[in-house]
Amino acid sequence: MNAGTGFTSQHTSPQHTSPAGSLRIGDAERERAVEMLQTAYAEGRIDHTELDLRVGGALAAVDRAELAHALRGLPLPDTGAPSASGASGASGTWSTAPRVPTGRPGAVPSGTDRSLALLAHWSGVPTLFVGPLVIAATAGQRSAFVREQAVEATNFQLTFLGACIAAGILSGITFGIGAVMYVPLILAWMLLSGIAGMSSLCGNRWRYPWSVRLMK
Repeated sequence: MNAGTGFTSQHTSPQHTSPAGSLRIGDAERERAVEMLQTAYAEGRIDHTELDLRVGGALAAVDRAELAHALRGLPLPDTGAPSASGASGASGTWSTAPRVPTGRPGAVPSGTDRSLALLAHWSGVPTLFVGPLVIAATAGQRSAFVREQAVEATNFQLTFLGACIAAGILSGITFGIGAVMYVPLILAWMLLSGIAGMSSLCGNRWRYPWSVRLMK
């Protein structure tokens, strides 16, 4: 209160506005971005290596500009999709409604998807590449996680089959001496298939250390 005039003096702090792209994001936005990246991978728009890089960028993003960078170059839905400025659609806001693609998993694979991924890896033991390939062509059409793991298993089984053929040729050339290669080859094949199945059952995106990735 000002004693001389009888008026109350008010101090108004200036309002600061931040650019749309610098607005901070939360876990819900990051998860929706990962869902979009998984959908793009399932549709063949990006490969496995690019998926890893983009998912890492989306999970590490702290504002909308960084999140939009992880989604750059992808055809995104109008509703809830971040633009370069962090805006979405005509309203300029990020939609808070869930945006799980039809038939696609979220950022965390469901129990069914993890079980199918386990089956994809372990079915390679009795069927080689046939079992994983069938799973990739069926269940993989509705789940990016299942397709990724089934394709990984298919490539590994094809690699193992090629190695067995090469060992057979070597055995013929060396009059049977090269047949000793089958022992470590089969042991590594069974061990890695078992580990891959258990890893994917835990929700991990398993990558075989030795595999020729013919199928994307």
